[in-house]
Amino acid sequence: MYPRLFLARSLLRDDGVIFISIDDHEVHHLRMIMDRIFGEENFVVTITVNRPSEIASDNVISKHEYLLVYAKNIQYLRVDGIEKYTISRGTVGNPEQTMPVIQFPAGLRCYNLKDGTYHKTRKVPGSKENVENLDPLVIENGKLAYPVRLKARWRSSNDMRKFFNNKCQPTPAKINGFIVEIYFEDDRFIPQIKKKTYEKISSLFLENKRGSEDLKKLGLDECYEYPKSVALLKKIISYFKFSNDDLILDFFAGSGTTGHAVWDLNREDGGNRKFILVQLDEPVDEKKDTGKNALSLGFKTVADICIERLRRVSEKYKNDGNLFDNNQDFGFKVFKLDKSNFNLKEEFEFDPDEDKEELKKIYLEKLGMWVNEPLVPDWREIDVIYEVILKEGLRLNSKIEKVKIKDNEFYYVKDEEQNLDFYISLEDKFSPETIEEIRTPKYKGKMFVFLDKALTDNDKINLSAFVRLKVI
Repeated sequence: MYPRLFLARSLLRDDGVIFISIDDHEVHHLRMIMDRIFGEENFVVTITVNRPSEIASDNVISKHEYLLVYAKNIQYLRVDGIEKYTISRGTVGNPEQTMPVIQFPAGLRCYNLKDGTYHKTRKVPGSKENVENLDPLVIENGKLAYPVRLKARWRSSNDMRKFFNNKCQPTPAKINGFIVEIYFEDDRFIPQIKKKTYEKISSLFLENKRGSEDLKKLGLDECYEYPKSVALLKKIISYFKFSNDDLILDFFAGSGTTGHAVWDLNREDGGNRKFILVQLDEPVDEKKDTGKNALSLGFKTVADICIERLRRVSEKYKNDGNLFDNNQDFGFKVFKLDKSNFNLKEEFEFDPDEDKEELKKIYLEKLGMWVNEPLVPDWREIDVIYEVILKEGLRLNSKIEKVKIKDNEFYYVKDEEQNLDFYISLEDKFSPETIEEIRTPKYKGKMFVFLDKALTDNDKINLSAFVRLKVI
């Protein structure tokens, strides 16, 4: 885990956060590793998570596991995803509290009050929270018609003044959250302060559903042992809302619960979160019941299960007419780490005991292959295109469109997020008409990628004056 966690820290933004699931056998080791990589000062909390099913040994029944939470930089950590609202009175009963005068502006809502003029607020005998009005209170259409000066033992006079000075727009409170509204609810005219705050991370998760039920609904029951619950991961992700297009990375994707949870959240709140799931080609364990069922469905690796789960979830959401939003994207791409498509020079060592002339002959043959065949045997267009995308610094979710320029076919690649693009064609020959068309103002300054052998020297000279030319 160490190299992955070390890499994870470098991939996180300064305000990023990492959650790591672990059982009690290795939690102490993980805490030491995380303290070393992230620093003790960036530890946030250890969450105790209730297991949906107990695990019994000879002497112990295990009912929980853990989630370790670390920030990239604790100074930038903001838990602001799950909104909640609180209502509090604007007065207090402390007899030692001062009684300043505050002017309440016109336009404040007045609930449970009839329109009209109130010359005096209703007082409760013996109450220290009675409000004294220095001006008549006039209510029209359920709102305060004119500004009014009120005197009382205020709970947070400075917060109310800031809210009024901010034209009653959401205003940061002194202690926590934002004041979003101040209103009256009866003829005592005690102001009610409505604040928006955010649910803090709890150190105890008691509600944890069986993740196997999520797979069962997709027809993938008993394909993976102890999958995480979609509801649990939705809860974790919901604590944070960094931007409209947050990116969630899962280094140990397993059955793909994280991707499922991200899509589920996007459907609920119209978000545009994205995810990257990483899973090794770990073979399905034939000795486990779950492995046997996975094999019977044709899944040879855990990655196969993950991919199929995402495919089924995607189809389910796309076909759900009641909840599916046409603006939501439930597509995904699958990439497999492999060798380069470019015919890179191999290491070639000479053994003193071997025939140097024969080795020299083989070396020259290989050199000729490298020069004449820049791509490996059995290369595929789409693989080469994605490798060029990576080499040029474009994102893997760039749009790829097949286009025709005169007599030849090209792929137009566009990274809309970075506003980067290029054209690529891997054909062996290009017509003079195609070359001339590329030299028109429409393509001036654009990047074009060709096979080196497909262009003549004159083609290269002519094109270089108009476009950014790159050859393979």
